[in-house]
Amino acid sequence: MLPEPRRSKTPLVVAGPLRVFFLWHFHQPWYADFGGGPTHLPWVRLHALKDYGDLPLLLSAEPRVPHACNLVPSLLDQIEFLSRGGSDLFLDVARVPAEEWDGPTVAFVLANFFSAHARMIDALPRFAELRRRLPSGRLDLAASGLRRSFSRSDLRDLVVLFHLAWSGQTLSKDPLVARLRKRGHGFSEGEKNALLDRQREFVSEVIPVWKSAFATGNLELTTSPYHHPILPLLVDSNAGREARPDLQLPHGRFARPADAREQLALGLSTFERHFGFRPEGMWPPEGAVSEPALALMAEAGIKWAATDEDVLLQSLFHPEKHFGQGDKARTVFHPYRLERGASPVLFFRDRTLSDRIGFSYATWDPAAAAADFLARLQAIRAAAPDDDLVVPVILDGENAWETYPENGAPFLRALAGALAASSVVVMKPSEVLKTMEPLPLSRLVAGSWVDGNLRTWIGAPAKNRAWDLLIRIRDELAADIAEAPVLSPPEILNGGAPSAAVAKAALFAAEASDWFWWFGDDHTSAHDAVFDALFRGHLVTACRALGRPVPPELEQPVERRLAAPAVVSTSPLSPHIDGEHPDFFEWLGAGRHAARPRGTMERGIGPVKEILFGGDAQGERVFLCLNASAPPASASLEDKRLRIVFPGPDGAEPAVHELVLKSGVTSQGDRSVDVGRLVEIALPRPKTQGRAVAFRVHVLDHEGRELETIPADDFIRFETEQVDWSA
Repeated sequence: MLPEPRRSKTPLVVAGPLRVFFLWHFHQPWYADFGGGPTHLPWVRLHALKDYGDLPLLLSAEPRVPHACNLVPSLLDQIEFLSRGGSDLFLDVARVPAEEWDGPTVAFVLANFFSAHARMIDALPRFAELRRRLPSGRLDLAASGLRRSFSRSDLRDLVVLFHLAWSGQTLSKDPLVARLRKRGHGFSEGEKNALLDRQREFVSEVIPVWKSAFATGNLELTTSPYHHPILPLLVDSNAGREARPDLQLPHGRFARPADAREQLALGLSTFERHFGFRPEGMWPPEGAVSEPALALMAEAGIKWAATDEDVLLQSLFHPEKHFGQGDKARTVFHPYRLERGASPVLFFRDRTLSDRIGFSYATWDPAAAAADFLARLQAIRAAAPDDDLVVPVILDGENAWETYPENGAPFLRALAGALAASSVVVMKPSEVLKTMEPLPLSRLVAGSWVDGNLRTWIGAPAKNRAWDLLIRIRDELAADIAEAPVLSPPEILNGGAPSAAVAKAALFAAEASDWFWWFGDDHTSAHDAVFDALFRGHLVTACRALGRPVPPELEQPVERRLAAPAVVSTSPLSPHIDGEHPDFFEWLGAGRHAARPRGTMERGIGPVKEILFGGDAQGERVFLCLNASAPPASASLEDKRLRIVFPGPDGAEPAVHELVLKSGVTSQGDRSVDVGRLVEIALPRPKTQGRAVAFRVHVLDHEGRELETIPADDFIRFETEQVDWSA
């Protein structure tokens, strides 16, 4: 039996009905860069269509069952950005007529517009039929003949069905959306654009819907630091060892409590701009807390916060200690406050109940799931009948519903009905504070909702490489940004911000928890390369804003496993470097990579249309041929700069060639460049690479501003076939 935690001598009430509160967390990172273009991933827009417009209505519908909702400021600002006409790369592609899509754009559509849960796809028969035509496994969609098996009508249908699948219960009742869903196929360009127009209107209604739901009195709204950083690690990255003394930390040490303080202040002021008040509660990003982080929250005016039950148990007892239901109930289901120093009141989430909603009940009958949830609450009450208890149920508010029938609406209604008819008292967290005295907590071990520690965001080799990059850039720019104002990304994008403020905003964006979540082997997604590139891009922005050189390490992915697609096999080459239209046989057998069609998926036209590549039979030279988007290259690429990057082995410096393009032949040692109708280049093969060669090409203007990167998120890889000349 565990020792009883010390209690207040005069509790405010005697033991009564079991209290419960629900806290739903809504979060997306800042998906855009600071260049003013569209955001790189569509999840804010898509979840706004499917979840953010529906959940406030569902959660506020039963007045006897209130809820708390945590809205991250970077999410709110991105919803506002979309409401005012902002876009994302997926939407830019969808807006272009399908007949105008070239091969790379078709490949992008096939690679990305099936990004939906199987339940969402199967609900639309034509969507499911198109998905069955796409073979499983890794595919080179741009190079294979697969894209030619989809007609333009198929591809247009795919884009429309993707957006119909991401339309939630509320939006699906719209007459246009309902009509398109009913027909299910054969959509026109006009219908596609009408759907996208209606969805844009719907996104603009989301924040007003949250305000209306809050006005019912049935929702408590809370927030987080602006970019959702792991506060304990911003204060001191050594906090990772409090729960895991064996954790391998980065080479450097990140210790920037001022960053944590300013992220908190920016988050609170942004929330206040949207809703007109400052919340008193907070779900710290990923439930990550430490004693210094709690002190900063208290300083910012936060009266209560929440984390996971394992954080409490590791703070009170040895982590290997096991105990029964009654001991757990009497220990976990109370508010606490640190005995020393300023601290908000802390609640500790019930992991079992929270995770059953997040990961289990989707396959249950809604009534049976609600009955099981209620039975588990009653078991907690029975296990500690003489104690005043509050059970916090805290989980993600947006991603779970994709696995539920009808996006979770039947389950949430069944749960609200079961709770309203029971003896359980559902309260807002702030109301719990008025009825329960917090217990004293002598110490707090830094941890999060994931296993009670911080290992998800620090400790793995790739995560630590990212931290070391952040530490390096943050330290190098420290003096320049110390007095800079703290501005949100929208304020930066509005223009006129001092360069130091731009650098600080970019660094704060790089501190977000999301980049570190996706590094390493514990989590992966189809868009890992984009997350990697966004993280590095924010660091690049910070350097360039202050005129600092960009470290070569930022030219290659942090996560080395991103650098392992299939290697293109090329025949040995021996081209004459003259910049003229290639002889058929000179580049026969070369690999080809089409540059991303910026006119469709980004904005503007990239200066390079295509790269041919290969090597010689002796393994000594690498050859590149660049086709200009506006030939001849001697005119359109004159005075442009090329940075050609060959990544080094894990942890090694990359090999970088800097070339200034001038008409005619330029020879520098063992490098040859000729700029004519084309750009032809011969370079020494990097000695550090194995049989396969990897490279990336950056096109810059004469002042060093990047115009195009090919490929955008990874490296081109090829291997030259070995030829037996003695045969």
